[in-house]
Amino acid sequence: MKKLILILFLIPLVSFAQDRNPSLKSNVLANNLGDFAMQKIDKVYHNEFSEKVGGKAYLFDDWQMCIIKTTYDNGYTFSIPCNYNLFSDRFEMKVDDELYYLRKDIVVEIRYGDRVFKPTPVTYNKDIKNYVEVLGTGEKFDLVKQYWLRVKDVQSTTSLGLYEKKVTVKDDRYFMDDENKLTEVPNSRRKIYEALGMSKEERKDFDGNIKKNEDLVKAL
Repeated sequence: MKKLILILFLIPLVSFAQDRNPSLKSNVLANNLGDFAMQKIDKVYHNEFSEKVGGKAYLFDDWQMCIIKTTYDNGYTFSIPCNYNLFSDRFEMKVDDELYYLRKDIVVEIRYGDRVFKPTPVTYNKDIKNYVEVLGTGEKFDLVKQYWLRVKDVQSTTSLGLYEKKVTVKDDRYFMDDENKLTEVPNSRRKIYEALGMSKEERKDFDGNIKKNEDLVKAL
Protein backbone atom coordinates (compact mmCIF):
# COMPACT_ATOMS: atom_id res chain seq x y z
CA MET A 1 0.00 0.00 0.00
CA LYS A 2 2.87 2.35 0.86
CA LYS A 3 4.52 1.60 -2.51
CA LEU A 4 1.28 2.44 -4.32
CA ILE A 5 0.96 5.75 -2.49
CA LEU A 6 4.58 6.61 -3.32
CA ILE A 7 4.06 5.84 -7.03
CA LEU A 8 0.91 7.97 -7.17
CA PHE A 9 2.80 10.81 -5.50
CA LEU A 10 5.72 10.67 -7.96
CA ILE A 11 3.63 10.63 -11.16
CA PRO A 12 2.64 14.33 -11.07
CA LEU A 13 6.22 15.33 -10.19
CA VAL A 14 7.62 13.48 -13.19
CA SER A 15 4.97 14.99 -15.47
CA PHE A 16 5.80 18.49 -14.22
CA ALA A 17 9.53 18.00 -14.86
CA GLN A 18 8.84 16.81 -18.39
CA ASP A 19 6.66 19.84 -19.12
CA ARG A 20 9.34 22.28 -17.99
CA ASN A 21 12.01 20.66 -20.19
CA PRO A 22 10.13 19.30 -23.18
CA SER A 23 11.46 17.06 -25.92
CA LEU A 24 11.29 17.96 -29.60
CA LYS A 25 7.81 16.44 -29.65
CA SER A 26 6.56 18.78 -26.93
CA ASN A 27 3.05 20.04 -27.58
CA VAL A 28 4.01 23.47 -26.26
CA LEU A 29 6.87 23.82 -28.74
CA ALA A 30 5.02 22.19 -31.63
CA ASN A 31 1.80 24.15 -31.17
CA ASN A 32 3.52 27.49 -30.60
CA LEU A 33 6.58 27.23 -32.85
CA GLY A 34 6.01 30.73 -34.20
CA ASP A 35 6.52 32.12 -30.70
CA PHE A 36 10.02 30.65 -30.54
CA ALA A 37 11.25 30.53 -34.15
CA MET A 38 11.62 33.22 -36.80
CA GLN A 39 11.64 31.06 -39.92
CA LYS A 40 13.08 27.90 -41.42
CA ILE A 41 16.69 28.24 -42.51
CA ASP A 42 16.07 26.78 -45.98
CA LYS A 43 13.82 29.75 -46.75
CA VAL A 44 16.46 32.31 -45.86
CA TYR A 45 18.39 34.01 -48.64
CA HIS A 46 22.14 33.27 -48.50
CA ASN A 47 24.52 35.67 -50.22
CA GLU A 48 27.76 34.66 -51.90
CA PHE A 49 29.81 34.60 -48.72
CA SER A 50 27.65 31.91 -47.12
CA GLU A 51 28.49 29.50 -49.93
CA LYS A 52 31.92 30.56 -51.16
CA VAL A 53 33.85 31.29 -47.98
CA GLY A 54 36.21 28.82 -46.35
CA GLY A 55 36.20 28.20 -42.61
CA LYS A 56 33.41 27.50 -40.20
CA ALA A 57 30.47 29.82 -39.63
CA TYR A 58 29.30 28.12 -36.41
CA LEU A 59 30.80 28.82 -33.01
CA PHE A 60 30.49 25.21 -31.84
CA ASP A 61 31.74 22.11 -33.62
CA ASP A 62 28.78 20.04 -32.40
CA TRP A 63 25.04 20.53 -32.10
CA GLN A 64 24.40 19.83 -28.42
CA MET A 65 21.25 20.08 -26.36
CA CYS A 66 20.81 23.67 -25.22
CA ILE A 67 18.64 24.77 -22.32
CA ILE A 68 16.79 27.88 -23.45
CA LYS A 69 15.00 30.05 -20.89
CA THR A 70 12.43 32.37 -22.43
CA THR A 71 10.01 35.15 -21.53
CA TYR A 72 7.17 32.98 -22.83
CA ASP A 73 4.57 31.97 -20.24
CA ASN A 74 6.46 33.42 -17.25
CA GLY A 75 9.83 31.86 -17.94
CA TYR A 76 9.08 28.79 -20.05
CA THR A 77 12.27 26.69 -20.47
CA PHE A 78 12.96 23.96 -23.01
CA SER A 79 15.86 21.83 -24.26
CA ILE A 80 16.73 21.51 -27.94
CA PRO A 81 19.82 21.03 -30.15
CA CYS A 82 21.26 24.44 -31.05
CA ASN A 83 24.30 26.22 -32.44
CA TYR A 84 25.40 29.83 -32.87
CA ASN A 85 25.74 30.84 -36.52
CA LEU A 86 28.26 33.70 -36.44
CA PHE A 87 27.71 34.50 -40.10
CA SER A 88 24.04 35.33 -39.58
CA ASP A 89 24.62 36.31 -35.91
CA ARG A 90 21.71 34.12 -34.80
CA PHE A 91 21.22 31.01 -32.74
CA GLU A 92 19.76 28.16 -34.74
CA MET A 93 17.77 25.24 -33.34
CA LYS A 94 16.85 21.84 -34.74
CA VAL A 95 13.19 20.95 -34.57
CA ASP A 96 12.48 17.46 -35.90
CA ASP A 97 15.64 17.62 -38.07
CA GLU A 98 14.68 21.01 -39.53
CA LEU A 99 16.63 24.19 -38.83
CA TYR A 100 15.01 27.36 -37.50
CA TYR A 101 16.32 30.73 -36.38
CA LEU A 102 15.61 31.22 -32.69
CA ARG A 103 13.75 34.44 -31.93
CA LYS A 104 16.07 36.70 -29.97
CA ASP A 105 13.30 38.78 -28.42
CA ILE A 106 11.96 35.87 -26.33
CA VAL A 107 15.35 34.66 -25.05
CA VAL A 108 16.42 35.23 -21.44
CA GLU A 109 19.48 33.00 -21.59
CA ILE A 110 20.88 30.01 -23.49
CA ARG A 111 22.96 27.33 -21.79
CA TYR A 112 25.26 25.28 -24.00
CA GLY A 113 26.92 22.81 -21.64
CA ASP A 114 28.50 24.94 -18.92
CA ARG A 115 28.54 28.06 -21.11
CA VAL A 116 25.89 30.78 -20.76
CA PHE A 117 24.80 33.20 -23.49
CA LYS A 118 22.51 36.20 -23.17
CA PRO A 119 20.90 38.44 -25.79
CA THR A 120 22.17 41.99 -26.09
CA PRO A 121 19.80 44.98 -26.00
CA VAL A 122 18.45 46.38 -29.25
CA THR A 123 21.01 48.79 -30.68
CA TYR A 124 21.91 50.43 -33.95
CA ASN A 125 25.61 49.89 -33.25
CA LYS A 126 26.71 47.40 -35.91
CA ASP A 127 29.68 46.38 -33.74
CA ILE A 128 27.37 44.92 -31.08
CA LYS A 129 26.30 41.37 -31.86
CA ASN A 130 23.00 39.72 -30.94
CA TYR A 131 24.44 37.54 -28.17
CA VAL A 132 27.28 37.58 -25.64
CA GLU A 133 28.79 34.80 -23.55
CA VAL A 134 28.86 35.47 -19.81
CA LEU A 135 32.37 34.83 -18.47
CA GLY A 136 31.74 36.02 -14.92
CA THR A 137 29.35 38.06 -12.82
CA GLY A 138 29.86 40.84 -10.29
CA GLU A 139 27.92 43.35 -8.21
CA LYS A 140 28.35 46.21 -10.70
CA PHE A 141 29.31 44.51 -13.96
CA ASP A 142 29.33 41.16 -15.68
CA LEU A 143 32.27 40.24 -17.90
CA VAL A 144 31.00 39.09 -21.28
CA LYS A 145 32.47 38.17 -24.64
CA GLN A 146 30.98 38.56 -28.09
CA TYR A 147 32.06 36.57 -31.15
CA TRP A 148 32.27 37.64 -34.78
CA LEU A 149 33.72 36.54 -38.10
CA ARG A 150 36.57 38.21 -39.93
CA VAL A 151 36.55 37.66 -43.68
CA LYS A 152 39.90 37.89 -45.44
CA ASP A 153 41.43 36.94 -48.78
CA VAL A 154 43.91 34.05 -48.68
CA GLN A 155 45.81 32.28 -51.43
CA SER A 156 43.89 29.35 -52.84
CA THR A 157 45.19 25.89 -51.96
CA THR A 158 43.73 24.39 -55.12
CA SER A 159 44.23 27.08 -57.79
CA LEU A 160 47.68 28.66 -58.20
CA GLY A 161 47.61 32.45 -58.34
CA LEU A 162 44.00 32.72 -57.22
CA TYR A 163 42.65 33.92 -53.90
CA GLU A 164 39.67 32.75 -51.92
CA LYS A 165 37.83 34.17 -48.94
CA LYS A 166 38.23 32.62 -45.52
CA VAL A 167 36.63 33.41 -42.19
CA THR A 168 38.20 33.26 -38.74
CA VAL A 169 36.44 33.59 -35.39
CA LYS A 170 37.30 36.72 -33.40
CA ASP A 171 36.03 37.98 -30.05
CA ASP A 172 35.76 41.15 -27.97
CA ARG A 173 35.27 41.58 -24.23
CA TYR A 174 32.73 43.90 -22.64
CA PHE A 175 31.45 44.96 -19.25
CA MET A 176 27.66 44.54 -19.04
CA ASP A 177 25.80 46.52 -16.37
CA ASP A 178 22.44 45.78 -14.72
CA GLU A 179 20.61 47.37 -17.65
CA ASN A 180 22.55 45.20 -20.12
CA LYS A 181 24.47 48.22 -21.42
CA LEU A 182 27.79 47.18 -22.94
CA THR A 183 31.12 48.95 -22.47
CA GLU A 184 34.19 47.54 -24.18
CA VAL A 185 36.93 46.40 -21.79
CA PRO A 186 39.89 48.81 -22.11
CA ASN A 187 43.28 47.56 -23.25
CA SER A 188 45.34 49.14 -20.46
CA ARG A 189 45.42 48.01 -16.84
CA ARG A 190 44.96 51.58 -15.57
CA LYS A 191 41.78 52.10 -17.57
CA ILE A 192 40.39 48.74 -16.44
CA TYR A 193 41.00 49.72 -12.82
CA GLU A 194 39.27 53.03 -13.46
CA ALA A 195 36.29 51.37 -15.15
CA LEU A 196 35.86 49.12 -12.11
CA GLY A 197 36.26 52.06 -9.70
CA MET A 198 39.14 50.43 -7.84
CA SER A 199 41.09 52.60 -5.42
CA LYS A 200 44.89 52.79 -5.35
CA GLU A 201 44.93 50.54 -2.30
CA GLU A 202 42.69 47.98 -4.03
CA ARG A 203 44.88 48.04 -7.12
CA LYS A 204 48.00 47.51 -5.01
CA ASP A 205 46.44 44.62 -3.09
CA PHE A 206 44.97 42.95 -6.17
CA ASP A 207 46.59 39.55 -6.68
CA GLY A 208 46.62 38.67 -10.37
CA ASN A 209 46.78 40.05 -13.89
CA ILE A 210 43.74 42.27 -14.35
CA LYS A 211 43.95 41.80 -18.13
CA LYS A 212 43.36 38.02 -17.91
CA ASN A 213 39.75 36.81 -17.88
CA GLU A 214 40.03 34.63 -14.78
CA ASP A 215 41.65 37.42 -12.76
CA LEU A 216 39.39 40.12 -14.12
CA VAL A 217 36.36 38.11 -13.02
CA LYS A 218 37.74 38.11 -9.46
CA ALA A 219 37.89 41.91 -9.53
CA LEU A 220 34.27 42.40 -10.60
